Amino acid sequence: MSTDKFQESRQTKPKSKTLVKVHVQQQPERIPTLNLLQSDQSLLTTNQWTLLSNLCNCYNESNMILWSQRLIDKYDILQSNYVSFTALIEEHLESIYETAGAYLRFNDDLRHLSSDDRSIMLRSAADNVSCMSGAFIMQYCNLYGLDTYLKAMNVKYGQRTVDLTTRTRKFIDPDVVLVKLSISLFAFSENSCCYYSNLLDDLTNPIHILEIQNKYADVTWKYLLYKYGHYDAMKRFLNLILWLSSMNVLAVHGQSVTTHVKDLDSIIKQTELTLKLNEVEEIIETSQQ
Repeated sequence: MSTDKFQESRQTKPKSKTLVKVHVQQQPERIPTLNLLQSDQSLLTTNQWTLLSNLCNCYNESNMILWSQRLIDKYDILQSNYVSFTALIEEHLESIYETAGAYLRFNDDLRHLSSDDRSIMLRSAADNVSCMSGAFIMQYCNLYGLDTYLKAMNVKYGQRTVDLTTRTRKFIDPDVVLVKLSISLFAFSENSCCYYSNLLDDLTNPIHILEIQNKYADVTWKYLLYKYGHYDAMKRFLNLILWLSSMNVLAVHGQSVTTHVKDLDSIIKQTELTLKLNEVEEIIETSQQ
């Protein structure tokens, strides 16, 4: 079974200071699930291939890559103009939160939770996805090579935040499909109970959240087996666990960063409003049939 249909990621050298041009795709290639199934030899069922495709397609990283590329392109020109460069960085950061918000609005499992459970899960999911998106794009586009960028991050979020983000670098897999599956796993992670002690007590159907987690983990493991074989699948899955653990530390710390919390509040309000309006539209359409 051919794997060239999957979007491949570019290998980066974590310690390199070289600025790397990133190929920007305005519309990321969708995983052709049905075509893959024609010659599928994996353990994934038809429904699991569809889920894998949907999870990858509802997380669209192209806007983050676009703004990262602009930072790289203008770095030599604007690094001496700190005000102009930080304005560009703000646009880049906005793209990270927008990407997280879009994922939350398009994730079917989150959309179809009960209203009460969705409100509870939304805050932790917004935090988890935005933190993971930021760590991923910094590594993927090698933004660690931009000293002025790191300086601006330090000013905005604090040195502790930058240090914790940097520690996640070595765990980020170069396989973008695996990264997207990891983000979905982390979106429904219960790590949020670390700073929301009443989270699980308030869920009306906590078993359903566990079922979603299990569904995502199963798809991730079977994808790894299909793509890499058992030995490398084990290594990558263990590395994924280490990444999620390091991201858990970063996400918990993020709750003490005022600027980050304000941006999260904006994502949550917009997402809740959008999903409620969608529900109203569905009710109206159903009543008219």
